[in-house]
Amino acid sequence: MKTAAHHADHGLAHTVEHLAHLLPAQGPIGVFIHHNTLHAFQHLPFDEAVQEAARLYGNEPYMTEAAYRRDFDRGRITAEDLDVVLGWEPDAEIVPFLLDRRALRRAVLLAPPALDDAAEISWWLAEGGVAPQRRHLFETCRRLFTVPQSADRNEADGPATPAAVRAVVDPLIIRLCGAFLDQGVAYWPMPDRQLGFLAAVRSLFETTRMVEPLPGLAAEMARQRRHQWTAIQTVEEMLRRLDIDVARQEQFLRQELLALGGWAGMFYRLQEEPYLAPHERVPCSLMEYLAVRLTLVAFAPRTSSAEVGQPEAMAERTALVNTTALFTAAEALGYGVADLEAFSRENRERFCREVLSFHPVERRRVWHIAYEYHHERDVLRPIAERLRGNRRRPVSGTPKAQVFFCIDEREESIRRHLEELDPQVETLGAAGFFGVAMDYAGIDDPHGVSLCPVVVKPQHAIREQPVAEHADLHERRRALRRLWSQFAQGAVKSSRTLWLGWISTAILGLFSMFPLLIRILAPRRYGQLMARLNDLFLPEPRTEVTLMRNDEHGHHLNEGLVLGFTVAEKVERVASVLAPAGLRTRFSRLVVVLGHGSTSLNNPHESAHDCGACGGRRGGPNARLFAAMANHPEVRLALRDRGIMIPADTWFVGGYHDTSSDEIDLYDLEAMPRAHDAELAELRATLDRARAANAHERARRFESADGAAGPKQGLEHVEGVWPLHQRRLRCRPARTDARAVSRPPLLSGVLRPWRRYARPVPDAPDVGRGAGLRGHQPGILLLLCGQPTLWLRHQAAAQHHGPGGRDGRPFQRSPHRTAVADGGDS
Repeated sequence: MKTAAHHADHGLAHTVEHLAHLLPAQGPIGVFIHHNTLHAFQHLPFDEAVQEAARLYGNEPYMTEAAYRRDFDRGRITAEDLDVVLGWEPDAEIVPFLLDRRALRRAVLLAPPALDDAAEISWWLAEGGVAPQRRHLFETCRRLFTVPQSADRNEADGPATPAAVRAVVDPLIIRLCGAFLDQGVAYWPMPDRQLGFLAAVRSLFETTRMVEPLPGLAAEMARQRRHQWTAIQTVEEMLRRLDIDVARQEQFLRQELLALGGWAGMFYRLQEEPYLAPHERVPCSLMEYLAVRLTLVAFAPRTSSAEVGQPEAMAERTALVNTTALFTAAEALGYGVADLEAFSRENRERFCREVLSFHPVERRRVWHIAYEYHHERDVLRPIAERLRGNRRRPVSGTPKAQVFFCIDEREESIRRHLEELDPQVETLGAAGFFGVAMDYAGIDDPHGVSLCPVVVKPQHAIREQPVAEHADLHERRRALRRLWSQFAQGAVKSSRTLWLGWISTAILGLFSMFPLLIRILAPRRYGQLMARLNDLFLPEPRTEVTLMRNDEHGHHLNEGLVLGFTVAEKVERVASVLAPAGLRTRFSRLVVVLGHGSTSLNNPHESAHDCGACGGRRGGPNARLFAAMANHPEVRLALRDRGIMIPADTWFVGGYHDTSSDEIDLYDLEAMPRAHDAELAELRATLDRARAANAHERARRFESADGAAGPKQGLEHVEGVWPLHQRRLRCRPARTDARAVSRPPLLSGVLRPWRRYARPVPDAPDVGRGAGLRGHQPGILLLLCGQPTLWLRHQAAAQHHGPGGRDGRPFQRSPHRTAVADGGDS
């Protein structure tokens, strides 16, 4: 018996673990970057993935058919696009020598849309003033064609519990989850949080004198606690009470987990990566979340009214919708009653099968492919024309300066402006953590944070510390910050008490009125004033980072992390960025490495505008550390063995680009040789012009930037957006809906700057600078629809075939929507 129970527990745990991959994978909002809603379906082709996700999540896989038809009416999709897409699909004969699948689908797509709601169809037949001949055709379709009499419902569709139960359970469990995962906002902490979610909820309902939300719930929680049921045992007991047999368990558990997928996903994410909690780490368990939810579901009141229609009524509605689809297809093809009656039984069956297989989701799939195909052609056509008439060779020689940016889309527009303003400045791209995965803590940070992609676990700790001559200044700064923190914390706590809350609100409200008025009436002046006050009372000391590890074996540990990097580790990280970027010889005297992030005042999603490669944080420390590594003499000496020859007069400078204000800060300039001052001054002037042009491009999309008529006004606008109601808008990047990987001269003047961006192709070590795709002129790898940049070398790109290539085949679609234009024969 014990063995059977053990196997049951193991099977249930395996089922929950399997279902967890369907949950959202984002972490807490402080480290939220982005979420791929199809992450659980990446093994499928794109169209299959969105349709499967729509089935499980209850969402729509594409835009509405009406939206696509509006784009068709305005020319965004053309009939030629539909013909090309239908030509890619397999064809089949329906009526010999008269009708095939492509002709049927084309007619249905170009005809007015069919009604797909049974109530609308019934009203149309009764009150719509249908002409007699059309009514006769409709009745003929109903009589001649055998349509399904019941809905093809999948067991995964629809809620696992009635809506009335969810209306009671969801608000309650939302409050319980929020209290358990609280990060210091709540005045009273949830009891027994350190014991886990299930124990905390049991303690809350059993020991407190709160109003019982569900009849019998408190007694049940006490019983569970008395018997010391684990989470798995609780889930099994609740499944038994809800009469869910083994065959239906996975479907039922999936629906319960997806009912509040955000909260369930947060529990699972913090279960796997507890360090993502910004302040207070509590033991999270997806199984415990499920145990609490099923207990609430089991004790929620049931209603006797049926929530779905009778099977007979559903079958009747389905038959009516299918008959309407057949009627619409017949009208689109120009068939009358005589034509349909002339069909043989076999032809009628094929016609019915083909029409019903071209259901609304399938029609929207074809519309969507045509929508993308039109966009791809719109981008590729001018590029192909340019390649046919232009054989300009890339600019040769050593660049005046080289600037590394993150491959994030927020950096693409300023890269383009920088190259257009000074073609002798070369820009390069790398993931924004620049190969330096670390646990970093600045001089003002209470603890370290991971500055690396979320899939990477940092093994090294880097700590910023003041230089020796600024140690006293740093201590004074710490004391002032500590004093202000104590005052602010006391003010927050006192505001939540009865008498002190009333007094502090009256006093602090009076004094806060004046800075609030200044912020509203003169936001730019307010920002400048606060910056000056901060420099006056909290001056920043000059700092350095713990770059070198003195012990080769790594015995100096900080919270389980190795402090600093060895020379070999530095060499590995520098080479991992320079080699893929094609920088092996041809170094300029000044190489700037810019991390990026954003500044936001009233934006809970600020981390989504920071560097995704740095885990939703700012990448300035990574750029600073990478530059320090690249400047190390021993690192440069070891890099020579890898074929990376950094000249002695080349100096790396780390920096930070704020993508919201377009400000650029450069670090550790005191250590730079004075011989580079002239190059740095010239590059700074070019960077200032580029960021002004970039700000102007972005500001043209801001409703509040009517006066931003030029680059100077645009830069003043993004630098001075201090009001609370506008701070979020400043995070918007310049628009990018396509990316091209090519030599800059090939696409100069082709791509519209506010829509598309040309990225340089890195040199591969075994490919000469004159070589390109298939050994011809430098090729172009085009990434459409805002897809993330792919790390592809020339050989990988050459494996793709695009429109206008030597083989003459049409563009081959892929789940990544990637197109390649060959520069040789296009």
